Amino acid sequence: MSHPILKIISSDGCQSYLVGCPATRACLLVDPKVGRESIYTSMMQHYGLELAAVLDTHTHADHLSAATKFMGAGVPLWMSGSTQVKRELKGLEHGQELAVGELRFQVLEVPGHTPDSIALFGHGLVVTGDSLFIGGLARADFVGSDAELLYNSVRARLLNLPGDTLVLPGHGYNDLLFSTIDCERELNPCLRFVDGAAYAASLDCSPGAGNSPAVDANLVLNLHASPELPESPGNAAACCASPGGSTAVTIEEIGPFEAKTIHAGLSGPEQWVDVRDPYEYESGRIPGTTSIPLSELGFHLPRLRGHDPLYLSCRSGVRSMTAAKTLQRLGVASHPVNIGGGILGWQEQGFPIEGLPAT
Repeated sequence: MSHPILKIISSDGCQSYLVGCPATRACLLVDPKVGRESIYTSMMQHYGLELAAVLDTHTHADHLSAATKFMGAGVPLWMSGSTQVKRELKGLEHGQELAVGELRFQVLEVPGHTPDSIALFGHGLVVTGDSLFIGGLARADFVGSDAELLYNSVRARLLNLPGDTLVLPGHGYNDLLFSTIDCERELNPCLRFVDGAAYAASLDCSPGAGNSPAVDANLVLNLHASPELPESPGNAAACCASPGGSTAVTIEEIGPFEAKTIHAGLSGPEQWVDVRDPYEYESGRIPGTTSIPLSELGFHLPRLRGHDPLYLSCRSGVRSMTAAKTLQRLGVASHPVNIGGGILGWQEQGFPIEGLPAT
C-alpha cells in the first residue's frame, strides 16, 4: 500500500489531521477544533474521503473539540479508555489496533499532559497529540497533569519508535509542520534530562496553576455528554511547555522574475516542488514542477534529499515557506528557496501556466 492520505489543518497553533486510506477512501479525523468544521468537510470532499471515525487524543483544555459535530450515523468517537469525557465513545487501550479502511494503527498511552493522553502510530507516522511537540513537550500545569509522568511516557512510548517516524503533534509552533523521532531525539531540549524527575524539577510548576477560568470553561464543555458549542471560539491557552522548535532561521526568498530565470535552468522537475493540494495542482500549475502536497512532504524525505537548492512554491508563498523551514530543520534541504508570491505572482507577470490560472 502507498502511504496514507494525510491532510494537516492548522488553526491558531492547533493542528487537526485527516488520515485516509488510499484504497478504500475511509478516513479518520483527529482532534477536530470547533470553528473549523467546514474546512474538514471541504478537505474530505476534495480528497474523496468518507469519515469512518473521530479521535480526540485527550481531553482538550486549550480549545473546544468539534467531535460531537461529526459523531453519529456510524461515525464513532475514539478516546482513551481512561477518559472522564461523558459523551458516547469507544474507549481505547494501550497496544490496541485500530482499522481505518485497510490502514492499521496502534494506540499508545502517553499520560502526563492529561491522564487520558494517547498517540496513534502506524504507516510511518505517529500522531502525538499534546505530548511530544516539535522542540518541546506539553504543558504540565493543568489539573491532572504530571510532568515526571509525561517525560517518562514520551521516552518509553514514543522515542523508541523508528527514527524516521513522522511526528505529527497536536500543536505547531514557529511555522514548523512536522518532525521525526530522530530529529526530536537530537534537537528537542526538553528530552535532554536524565529522567522525568529532573525534567519536572526544571519546570518549577504545579498541577492546576495553569487552569484559568477560560481553561476551566473549555473543560466543562469538552467533558459534557452533549455540549452546546459556540461557533468560533478562540484558544484559552497554549499547550506547549517550551515551544522552541528551532533557533531563528532565514530562508532565502526570490520573486517571480528571478524564479523564471532559475526555472529555465533546472536540472529536473524534482528540484522545484509545488506544495499545494492535489486538486489545486491539477487545475493549474507552473510547467516542469513536481507536486508533493505540504501535508505529505514527510513521506517523501528521501526523495527530496540532495536537491540543493530546493525550490518550493504554493499559491502565494505562505505554505511553501512552512515547507522550507520544516525541511531545513530536518536537515533534508540545507538550502531551501521559497518562491515569494507563489503561482499568483508568477502568472501576474504573464509567465506560462499549464491548465487554468490560479485564483
